[in-house]
Amino acid sequence: MHIDQIYVVPAWGGYYNDDLMAIESGAVKDGLFYLGSPVTPGFDEIRQPAEAASVILVLDNGAVAVGDALSVAYSGAGGRHTRFTHNRQIPLLKDFVAALKGWKISEWKEMCQQVETLPSPGEDFHRIAAEYGLSQALLQATALVERCTAAEIVASICGHQLTAEPIPIYIQGGDDRYTSVDKAIARRAPVLPHGLINTVDLVGHKGENLNTYLNWIVARIKRFASSDYRPEIHFDTYGMLGQIFSNDAKAIAHYIESLAKTASPYSLCVETPVLLQSRDAQIENFAAIRSELKRMGSAANIVVDEWANTAEDIAAFIAAEATDMVNVKSPDLGCLTKAVEAIQQCWAGGVRPILGGSCTDTDVSARAVAHVALGARPAWVLARPGMGVDEGFQIVHNEMHRTLALLNL
Repeated sequence: MHIDQIYVVPAWGGYYNDDLMAIESGAVKDGLFYLGSPVTPGFDEIRQPAEAASVILVLDNGAVAVGDALSVAYSGAGGRHTRFTHNRQIPLLKDFVAALKGWKISEWKEMCQQVETLPSPGEDFHRIAAEYGLSQALLQATALVERCTAAEIVASICGHQLTAEPIPIYIQGGDDRYTSVDKAIARRAPVLPHGLINTVDLVGHKGENLNTYLNWIVARIKRFASSDYRPEIHFDTYGMLGQIFSNDAKAIAHYIESLAKTASPYSLCVETPVLLQSRDAQIENFAAIRSELKRMGSAANIVVDEWANTAEDIAAFIAAEATDMVNVKSPDLGCLTKAVEAIQQCWAGGVRPILGGSCTDTDVSARAVAHVALGARPAWVLARPGMGVDEGFQIVHNEMHRTLALLNL
């Protein structure tokens, strides 16, 4: 089978692109919006609806495969490319994908490698977003031609046998930090709540507010779920602990350990306790925090996201023993084959991989990633798109379970 026609269609992501630097600098929230001027290049406002593009491949037998190009919520932060926009990126994306017309659908990994060698059509072309969307479409096209599920394609690359177990889903609930916890408990989400801990006030100037929130979460789980429900508690703190404790690794580690005691009997994972201006600085601080936690015998897990954007970055964090988990943020890596490789890289390095993504993902990219999760088997996979819990959870959960049913697993 060959690619006969290609369409690029404007689409919307599942949430918003937010200017993290402006928010961290004290932008005031007014309902959905933030007041003030953006700081990060590429933003016209502090919060803007996430823009995306659907890449549609029509094969010569009439079969259709789709993938969505997009950028993550906090575009431009932590070494990332700025946000994807319709006006600038879609004309460039059309030029980029035109080279695929007439391609024979062959091995998925090989086709992605070919995509990675294509020339960029402009200096500010969002290549990462384009590769992400194209790789989804090519994965679906390969599955259509091979008459199998996309999960089977991924598993064959990894050398895995698919098993009957779905991957644990972790949720993110945005600003609605209390209702989202209740929703996660009601659905027995394996990991909660993410928390969107992106301001100092959410932590408290001495850490008291986050501890209060955590106490409430633990009480809520115990009140509304049976004792056999043992979720992992995960907070993404966007560097706020570093701001509060002046990036003092020992002070941060001792605070995290105090949270771990509050979280007991549930395990605690803290993502991005500090957010520094370079990868090397981030690694050094993470390593110091983790070393102090180990010295104390803490069971708390540290999760890296920002500054772990490539295979080289992930290798550097692993080599420095700077993290317990890596958030393999699929839209940040380009082709989904890179996410598969990063998951394997993490397991080989003794680190738990999370197949993350963004609230700005779409229904199309969420389903593609669900297949990647089944085939590559990370420790967790993100519920996406959006921040409403219910929608993202059911899309990823249902796609995994439908696939396992089709495979009689």
